[in-house]
Amino acid sequence: MEEVDVAQLRQAVQAAPDDDDARLALLEALVAAEAWRDADAVGTLLLDRHPVPAVAHGLLAIVYGQLERWADCAEQGRQATAHQPDDALACFNLGMALGQQGQYDEAIDAFDHALKARDEWAEAHYNRGLALLARERQDDALDAFERATELCESYAEAHFGCGNVHALKALEPNGLLDYYELDCATTAYKRAVQHRPGYAAALYNMGMLYGRMESDEGIRVWDQYLEATRELPEEETYRRRAQEYKRDLQDRLRR
Repeated sequence: MEEVDVAQLRQAVQAAPDDDDARLALLEALVAAEAWRDADAVGTLLLDRHPVPAVAHGLLAIVYGQLERWADCAEQGRQATAHQPDDALACFNLGMALGQQGQYDEAIDAFDHALKARDEWAEAHYNRGLALLARERQDDALDAFERATELCESYAEAHFGCGNVHALKALEPNGLLDYYELDCATTAYKRAVQHRPGYAAALYNMGMLYGRMESDEGIRVWDQYLEATRELPEEETYRRRAQEYKRDLQDRLRR
């Protein structure tokens, strides 16, 4: 929506502050413009209405999610899905909010409802996979991540998720390594890096796996990680560890 339209809608709300239709139109325009704090200010007043306009719950769930106000996002998400239980977006936003608060079972249920309405939604499958993995349902999580990559081959995070599941499955209860799972994990991490060059977390995890396998490929991966994170201050702690792991692997390979 053009900025002039937002200005006109603001004038309409100022002229008639009790006109819910005008306020909803402005809220929708601000959401479309990704003006989250303005949308919060405009939409909050709608929560004092009796009854609250049903569509406001869904819009405010989006706003609160963007502002990372997860408890508020979940509350509005619950209200939105109560009014529209088959609304895929409302269910997805609720799942995201619940997952952020560690309510993984409820999050999985919300994502299931979203996917029932819109099965070919890669992002919903991916985030459902994260919740399943948090509940240690590794096989189900892998299925979710793989479904996301089927729907969107370039989904780097979903490939990364596959790699994480395989890496977890590679460590057997007796402490031995399952090399098939390790190979699957490194392959998935490579795909993640292919679709997002310099993907720091994928390179770091891949370096760790090659270190476990005592493979000289790990030296190349650690170098790739260190180059990719050279100007990322937030990676400094991991960079120091990576340098230590690289030296340790080099020492082991020389023996």
